[in-house]
Amino acid sequence: MAGIYANLAQLMASREMSISRTPFNPDIVVLKRASFRKGEVPAHLKGYLIKSGECAGRTGTTVYKGRLVPGTAKCVAEKHGK
Repeated sequence: MAGIYANLAQLMASREMSISRTPFNPDIVVLKRASFRKGEVPAHLKGYLIKSGECAGRTGTTVYKGRLVPGTAKCVAEKHGK
């Protein structure tokens, strides 16, 4: 397994990074970029925004392009052409 050398204090103090453990193997530390702030949406995800009420009431799972997906996901894919 590959490893990295990093200053743990700097990583923990950084708002751009997130450190956690995986429940599947608690000996491994997961280092990733932190999620975006509440209310902010990155430019590459703006095309996937669900408008209020756009896919309301879509529950359960359904088949979309040969795959079993949540009903809301199918609704969004159909409306946004993905």
